[in-house]
Amino acid sequence: MKRIYISALVALFAGLISTSNVKAQVLDFGGTVLNNDIATWMDLYDLSFTSHNYGTARSMAMGNAFTALGADMVSASLNPAGVAMYVGGDLSFTPMVTVAKSNTSGEAFYANGSDGYFSNRATRFVVPNFGVVVPVSMSTGLLTNINFAVSYNRIADFNQNRLMASRGNSADNSLANYFCEMSNADDHNFKFNSDGRLEFGDPFYWGAVLAYKNGLTNRDDNGWFIDRIGADAIIDQYSSLETRGAVDEWSFAGGFNLVDKVYLGISIGIQSIDYTRDTYYGEDYLYDGGDSGLEHQLMYTNYMQTTRYYGTGHNFKFGVTARPLHWLRVGVAYHTPTYYSLETYYAGEMWTQTSYINPTTEKEQIIDDYVQSPVFEEYGINSWRYRTPSRLLTGVAVTLGNRAILSADYERSWYQTLRLQESTIVGLDDVYKSYFKDVFKANNTLRLGVECYLLPAMALRAGYIWSNSAIKEDYTLAITSRPIATSQTFATAGLGLHLNKTTYLDFAYQYGTTHYTSMQPFYVTETYDGVTTATIESAIFDTKTKRHNIVVTLGVRF
Repeated sequence: MKRIYISALVALFAGLISTSNVKAQVLDFGGTVLNNDIATWMDLYDLSFTSHNYGTARSMAMGNAFTALGADMVSASLNPAGVAMYVGGDLSFTPMVTVAKSNTSGEAFYANGSDGYFSNRATRFVVPNFGVVVPVSMSTGLLTNINFAVSYNRIADFNQNRLMASRGNSADNSLANYFCEMSNADDHNFKFNSDGRLEFGDPFYWGAVLAYKNGLTNRDDNGWFIDRIGADAIIDQYSSLETRGAVDEWSFAGGFNLVDKVYLGISIGIQSIDYTRDTYYGEDYLYDGGDSGLEHQLMYTNYMQTTRYYGTGHNFKFGVTARPLHWLRVGVAYHTPTYYSLETYYAGEMWTQTSYINPTTEKEQIIDDYVQSPVFEEYGINSWRYRTPSRLLTGVAVTLGNRAILSADYERSWYQTLRLQESTIVGLDDVYKSYFKDVFKANNTLRLGVECYLLPAMALRAGYIWSNSAIKEDYTLAITSRPIATSQTFATAGLGLHLNKTTYLDFAYQYGTTHYTSMQPFYVTETYDGVTTATIESAIFDTKTKRHNIVVTLGVRF
């Protein structure tokens, strides 16, 4: 399996050391515990990935297959030409309860013996859609009517928890080994002040600094070493990756109806990102007989990092829908890339417990250490700037009398065109560009929907969404330091009720599954002239997320 990892600068991860045999030694570091201080190319992909599965209860129940169908509050976010299909005004509000459960390979996670300290389930109450459509003008001429819409729509949801555990690991595959190798490879990047205290310095090394301050590693004139974990230790490893937030979009759309045959639309989208990731990693150190024989013996280590991204972006959407026959609609929409300005936040903390045997009294003392890093933020003129892929949507909808509607959409998104446009790291845009081009390809999404009226005031709905992987075939089995979403599927169903001539109430249930690439908390490989000679690594995990969404829309037509 391939590892895919990227550093702030590629050279930062590789120390080239000449040996007596004039061979090149290369150390490569990676994993979920590293590089949380910057937005990696995997993060930018994650912030850009969407299958447009959120909207009103009606649209979600029909798989959001509304590119051609139109006349729904989600139209401004999919195909603004659908705004022109309204024959009056519309005001609606859609709340949702979402439950995400992430199943991960590996053993059960009971953090420090406590069942419930972490959870692999995330439940949230959110509002995926609301808005208003207002008629601007109506006539009997060529331009039959003009409508204006303002709507809010959630286009991505990051609320999920992942738990990973691996027991019985050897002492040479610990977090201490990982940071010890990093510290020896890049010793010149560590600075001690006049009091002999290690400074935090570059945020890339904050984990290694915390490891030293908590007793995982030590240092003398000969370099960095480990003196609190015995060589015969058995290590139980625990990890949690919890994310929160969403990508939301405000759309301001205008729709133009030409004699009920051709509908044109344009919208301006203002998107916002609110993303938080808590990366936890912990180890318990066990011995036969419970004693390593060391004067200072580590009992456990906990390492927590918090990463936040905030940003806004803008895009444009253009759409056209033709109605050549009264029962047939064909629609096309183009979404420009969204151009983002992204602010970042990063902080870490580590706490350990050490058993100390006083050599004089031979009595045990318990030492608890806790160290918190500074806060690293980039904002304002230091904000990152990037652009998401452009998207092309096509759709067809067929009306069968007054009894049923069949609708189908196809969407193509070019993820290989993701680009980092500006950051505080010189040359990083070119490095990321190569990864976007090498790893990603165009993504295809199919959305299907059906609506049947059993009674004039009651409709049953169903839908399906399928989205394939945006990762090239050569990398489908890759191990990444962030879980990269690959394929997605959603099955949907719903009920629509007309309470009176103007008021409607819709219900929907959506069940979705998202698959991800394999991931690994940490690894370091040592190679000589291209041949791997040593590896320090944690276990590798596979994960997928199952999501249940329950949605209600209350709307008024006027």
